[in-house]
Amino acid sequence: MGDSSKSWSFPKDKRGSFLCLLGLFLPRPFADYYFVVTIRIVMIAAALLLAACTDDPVEWIAAPGADIPNEPRLTKANVVLPGASACAAFARTARMGNASFTTWWDVRADSSAVLFVARSGAVSGTLSDPIALDTADHSRRGCGRPPPSISADSASGYVYVAYFAEPTQGPGIFFVHSMDGGTSFHAPFPVLFGKNPSRVSVAAKGNRVVVTYEDPNSLQPRIGLALSRTEGHLFEERSIASGDNARAKQPVVALSGDTIRVWWSEYSANPTVSATRPGYREGIWK
Repeated sequence: MGDSSKSWSFPKDKRGSFLCLLGLFLPRPFADYYFVVTIRIVMIAAALLLAACTDDPVEWIAAPGADIPNEPRLTKANVVLPGASACAAFARTARMGNASFTTWWDVRADSSAVLFVARSGAVSGTLSDPIALDTADHSRRGCGRPPPSISADSASGYVYVAYFAEPTQGPGIFFVHSMDGGTSFHAPFPVLFGKNPSRVSVAAKGNRVVVTYEDPNSLQPRIGLALSRTEGHLFEERSIASGDNARAKQPVVALSGDTIRVWWSEYSANPTVSATRPGYREGIWK
C-alpha cells in the first residue's frame, strides 16, 4: 500500500502538456505555482458557464411584443454642468430622497472622455464637486458616444452607474457603484466586453441590480441582461430579453421586487426605414 500521507500531484509525464494547454487560458504563474487550485477554478468556472447556458434566471411571463405598459420616463439632467466640454445632452440623473445624482461624459482635447458624477440638492440644484468615475476611455468619439445610465436606491443609499467605454484593455460595458450615498465610488469593472458601442440601462432594488444593454457582440441588435444578487459586486447571471427576429436597441429597465420589466425600440432591417416600434418583456427573477 502506498503512503497515504503524500499529497497527490499530476503525473510528471503529463504535466507539461496540460500546463501548455492551461497556459492558453490562464496566466503562467497560476499554471506553474498553483496547479491544483487552478484545476478547481477551471472546474467551477465550467460549472457556472454550463448553468448560465442552460438555466435562464428570469422566468419570462410576457413574450416580446406583448401589451406594453408605459415606459419609465428617462430623467435627463436639469442642472448646469461644469465646463464647456461636458456632453450635457446625454447627462442622466437619478433621485435619492431629497438629493439627485447626475452622471455625464466630459470630453478631453483628444476626443476621449472622462465619466463624472456629482450630487445636487433638491432646493438649490447646485452640483457638488464632481467625482471622476472612469478616466480610462481612449476612444475618439467626443460626445458621439452612448450616454451612461444611473440608478439610486433610497433604502440602501447605494448609487449605480453603467456605461459603454473603450479603455486600452478592451471596449465593453462597465459598471461602478457607491455604497456610501455617493461620497465615494468603487473602481469600475467590466460587465461584458464587446466592440460595438452600446446603450445601457441600470436598475436596482435592495441587493439586486440589473444592467440591460445592446449586446456589443451580436451581429443582429438584441437586448441582454446582466443580473447581480450581490449589490453589483458580481454579475452572476445573464439573460436575453428581445426575440430572435427583433432588431432591438435602446433598452430601458425597471426592477420592482423580483419583477423585471424591459422596454426597447425595434428597428427595420431595411436601412431606408427610420420608423421604429416599441418592444417589451416582463419576467420574474427566480
